[in-house]
Amino acid sequence: MNGPRVALLHGLAGTTAVWRACRAAAPEGSRFVPVDISWPAHGTAGPRAPEEPAELVARALRATRAQVVVAHSFAATALLEYLVREERAGPPLLGAVCVSPFYRAERRDFDWATIDYYLTRFHLILEEGLAVTSGGRLSAATRASMARRVRERIGPYGWMDFFGAYLRTPGLPLDRVRTPVLAVTGADDLAARPSDAAALVRALPAGRLHVLPGCGHFPMAEQPDRFTGVLSDFLASLPAAPVASLEMT
Repeated sequence: MNGPRVALLHGLAGTTAVWRACRAAAPEGSRFVPVDISWPAHGTAGPRAPEEPAELVARALRATRAQVVVAHSFAATALLEYLVREERAGPPLLGAVCVSPFYRAERRDFDWATIDYYLTRFHLILEEGLAVTSGGRLSAATRASMARRVRERIGPYGWMDFFGAYLRTPGLPLDRVRTPVLAVTGADDLAARPSDAAALVRALPAGRLHVLPGCGHFPMAEQPDRFTGVLSDFLASLPAAPVASLEMT
């Protein structure tokens, strides 16, 4: 019997390649659908801004008719905003997974040092992603050069999309979200700290936490077998999809 249809959403500067190892490790019958989201190159706060991040998530879920969504990094923050908005109408999702989420519970959790950390180290997060998805085929110098080019392409408005969404997380009324949410974080993640995922789970009525030891910001690529096992266990714990939903897939 096939499992639920699962949409896989990459982060701000990512591509569907980040899910390749995870999909290869998935058990037979899994229906993992990677979605190539075109996060605006100059941010949704920029001139002629298109949709807000939560609307781009909504569009991806409508296109895939997903029953479960797995979102990484920036996409996880956008997913939280989507869940809060859609909860009023009764979300069709069976469950959601936030991988390496950025979340802080209180406004006072942000200070100038936080801004400095994510501004001056932003290219290092991008460089880590290149290292993981390239499978070690790129030299350190090449990764550093490519990361800085990606940072330039994202630009200040794109960075503000990321950090602005992060700053909004203390104001999200997550107590309204009844959808089961699993937060997966790497114990060695220096971008989205494990404490962020733990705080997120505490704020959710149906939140669960799984910390992967020896893992950084890209658990689905760094430890695909272990990550896929955690994901499969979560999917098995969810209620079955309504018959009408199954007939559409």
